[in-house]
Amino acid sequence: MGIPHQAVNCKCIMLCIMLVLLSLSNIAQAYADDSLFIVENVKVDITAANSVIAQKNALEKAQTKAFMVLAKRMLDESEAQNIVAPSSLTISSLVKDYEITNEQLSAVRYVGTYIFRFRPAAVSKFFSASGIKFTAESSNPLLVLPIFQKGRENILWSEGNVWMEAWSQANISRGIVPIEVPIGDLMDIADIDEDQALRYERQKLDRMLARYNAKEAAIMIAIPDRNLLNGGDLRISIYRTDRLKAQHVRDLIISSNEGEAVEQIYARGVTKAYWALQKDWKNKTLSSAAQVGTYVMRIALQDLRQWVKINKVLARVNGISDILVLSMKKTEARLSFNFRGGEKRLRETLLRSNLRLGRGYNSKAHNFTHEQRDSPDTIYDLNYVNKGGKVIPKSFYQGIEPSAGERKFGVQTF
Repeated sequence: MGIPHQAVNCKCIMLCIMLVLLSLSNIAQAYADDSLFIVENVKVDITAANSVIAQKNALEKAQTKAFMVLAKRMLDESEAQNIVAPSSLTISSLVKDYEITNEQLSAVRYVGTYIFRFRPAAVSKFFSASGIKFTAESSNPLLVLPIFQKGRENILWSEGNVWMEAWSQANISRGIVPIEVPIGDLMDIADIDEDQALRYERQKLDRMLARYNAKEAAIMIAIPDRNLLNGGDLRISIYRTDRLKAQHVRDLIISSNEGEAVEQIYARGVTKAYWALQKDWKNKTLSSAAQVGTYVMRIALQDLRQWVKINKVLARVNGISDILVLSMKKTEARLSFNFRGGEKRLRETLLRSNLRLGRGYNSKAHNFTHEQRDSPDTIYDLNYVNKGGKVIPKSFYQGIEPSAGERKFGVQTF
């Protein structure tokens, strides 16, 4: 006996409602754990007429300090230097929540240490309204391999690697490029031979990256002058590893100061290298409100779980906002969103989240129009890419061929 037509329609309607509700839930949680918008270790010391006033003033000062730290992360250097902190009331509207990790108070004094979590959408809107370029897009974690060159010998895991010690002891704040430093256990030593670090085996490096939840690695070789403590220089050579072999990117020079200890020189080297990575990423992702565009996607689906996974990932991509589900079927979903940046940058941004953007198709020529009045001229295929580089499921139409670098290693991080 056949299934009544009404029953089939009811099932389809219920499925669509469930999918849309799941979409909205994921979008609402999009920024729940974005480390870019978390500012830690904000310390203040306030004295006032009494402890109540001191504590109130401390909170206002702390959130202003946190905002300025966030601005330094997100803005171009010149913009960050010239920005003036907005009113305390405005900053409060940008703060999602905060916590006090340490506090001491007396009758007239309050000393506290805070963690602030900002609202990504609100912060982005604030900077957009200011008309300045900023980035709200953090990089995937980057694994740093600090190699110390002593004469003709390269030291990575062996005792005496002062460069590794400097990275391990550095108090590196959160940034747009999260940094991981290896601990040098037996698995690390088995994967990367310190004598052949620049001639690594890709498979072993990938295995190491997976352990540290990183997407790429940077090899940093510290090469000190023989007279480093007497006015000499420390040269830091940075190599990228997203190609078949290590590729030299740039050198940084750290000049020693009179009376400066070795540990201080290497600590400054870590700081300079760290900010060089942050600056490079920032320069690639800076954009303004004027560069916001609307994109319409068509997503091929295998099942409900795949839609939940894709939608969850998509909603967490920084730079994407105003996600709207246009239509929903068992085998496909169509949605639109705004993105701050051009198509090339969108493609690279999505690929870092294991989503592949196909080439744009003329919506009318391929009968992609929907019921909205403002039907888009172009619609894109969007697919999930697994760890092996396989598109799941296959696109409706053949998208652009990824470059050799994208096909094997993903998008470069620096």
